Amino acid sequence: MHNKRVLVAMSGGVDSSVTAYLLKSQGYECVGATMRLTCPAPDPVTGMSKVDRDIADAKAVAERLGIPHHVLDLQQTFDRNVIERFVTAYQEGLTPNPCIICNRHIKFGALLDAALDMGCDYIATGHYAKTSQTSDGTWQLHRGEDPKKDQSYFLYSLTQERLARTIFPLAGLDKERDVRRIAAEQGFINAKKAESEDICFIPDGDYAGYIERRCGHPAAPGDIVWRDGSVVGRHNGALRYTIGQRKGLGVAMAHPVYVTGVDAANNIVHLGEAEDLTATALTANDWIWSAPADRMEAGLDAGGIRVGAKYRYRQKDQAATLTRGADGQMLLTFDEPQRAIAPGQAVVVYRGDIVLGGGTVTAVIK
Repeated sequence: MHNKRVLVAMSGGVDSSVTAYLLKSQGYECVGATMRLTCPAPDPVTGMSKVDRDIADAKAVAERLGIPHHVLDLQQTFDRNVIERFVTAYQEGLTPNPCIICNRHIKFGALLDAALDMGCDYIATGHYAKTSQTSDGTWQLHRGEDPKKDQSYFLYSLTQERLARTIFPLAGLDKERDVRRIAAEQGFINAKKAESEDICFIPDGDYAGYIERRCGHPAAPGDIVWRDGSVVGRHNGALRYTIGQRKGLGVAMAHPVYVTGVDAANNIVHLGEAEDLTATALTANDWIWSAPADRMEAGLDAGGIRVGAKYRYRQKDQAATLTRGADGQMLLTFDEPQRAIAPGQAVVVYRGDIVLGGGTVTAVIK
């Protein structure tokens, strides 16, 4: 038992609610906090928006646990650091991951700052991942033990300093068997609450429509171009296409074809064969180390680091070598050719179950 003070990020969902319960049971002094990131219109029937309902659910759980609960208005910070980056990336023909951007700038950025301002020693979330500290005092970020729920891919921006301040109580738990059972046993209002699979600020999933509404005008139509340079159709906005896409292309071809490139500057969508999607390497920038940066940089200087790499959340690790490219960016060379890598995606590298770091894909090398 101890009296360390921890700010628990309570989203209104079952994971973060059980996180708060477990930490209180372990003797932590818990403070609940729910972030107001957007302000959607209320439901005409209930008079409450989803955000308002989530805040109410979090507050109800906090009251049941007997811990204080705060609502932190981070709308402007979220708009500037997440939504605007997301919109700009799509306008540039990239494929961003807003959850990773949010973790970096909001949950383990602005919220962590708020925790320290409140006198908290730690921040805790309901992510399915794990931290550990080695005998020399350095921190490690591990995958969650349930491979179906592992969220370590989204957390590579947790540096040594952030890892030292972060607790993930759900690391060894199963969502359905353990977390929901605990929530039900504690009488939490959200014990059976469904998970949200959507981008939180685009609940209907129509990201192209959202971007158009935010910008105040429809995306400009343009040409769809085949691999030989011939125009085979027209699109109603290049932001509606991403590399590897096969359906909804708006062209009639005799066999399956794929988006192989999005040239936002010239408003052109490029199509090709499946073979045109393969690549042997990628470059990445905006790199962040979760592992101790000095050791990782020394490994690069010594000729490279052998890693398992993922450029999609659900992807299995792909064997690769990480080196520093001539232009200073990271160069990740795969043992086997990879398919449909899209600039803007996050690429995360592992050693076994330990996250080493990650960055943003800038280019693909055939």
